[in-house]
Amino acid sequence: MAQSYVVPSIYQDISNQGQGYFAFRFTCQECYWSVDTRPIRSTVSTATNVMDIGVGLLGGFWGRAAQAGEQIYGTQWHTEQANALQKAWGEIQHEFHLCPKCHRTVCMRCFNVQLNLCTGSSCAPDLRADGTQFQHGMNIDAQHKQIEQQYQAPQFNTNAIPSAITPDLIAPAPQQQRQLSGQKPLTPAVIAGFSTPGFPEAVMCSTCRRMGPPGKFCQDCGSKLPLPDLFCPQCSAPVENSARFCPECGSKLQSAT
Repeated sequence: MAQSYVVPSIYQDISNQGQGYFAFRFTCQECYWSVDTRPIRSTVSTATNVMDIGVGLLGGFWGRAAQAGEQIYGTQWHTEQANALQKAWGEIQHEFHLCPKCHRTVCMRCFNVQLNLCTGSSCAPDLRADGTQFQHGMNIDAQHKQIEQQYQAPQFNTNAIPSAITPDLIAPAPQQQRQLSGQKPLTPAVIAGFSTPGFPEAVMCSTCRRMGPPGKFCQDCGSKLPLPDLFCPQCSAPVENSARFCPECGSKLQSAT
């Protein structure tokens, strides 16, 4: 009586019913090394049995006689397939081992016989291989650092490199142009959008009587500074910074207080 095995689910059926043979591929669950079993000839899927059912291979067995073929091959083929799997595993099972911890079936290259464990990361990995790999990585990092320390960037003549930039894109900004041409920088009145001429560049603090740049508060004593009216608060007519009353409507301006 043939010995019965519990075949692990690490195989791939590569049998060919058309060619009439069984074959299987067993793969390690750790390194994915695989081994193909030798073909086992089927006794039902032969040219003789095909002719016995009155259909030749050239007549298209898988076409017109598909139903008849399935009826004859169905049970017999699967029975032979199961027996062939048992036989194939019996021939190559010495190439594999079941890990008692992770319950994976691995090849003998991935099994530590002394520890009775596989070399997976959760069982008994090869410390020598891991140490060698880690040391190799450190050597690579050290070489990178040496290259960085000794590296000198090449000097390029950027003027000889053609560019698609138009002259207007590399022209200085308007404010920079004014500074280059000697013009005075923009006053707060112009920045704020006011066109009133004579905006004061300095104002007197009503508390300490010190002159300073216009702003909300005195830079010496911190008192609130009265900013001159640029426009009349009633009629919005532009006024001079020294005016005390609006020349259009006669309203009293802030500078008159």
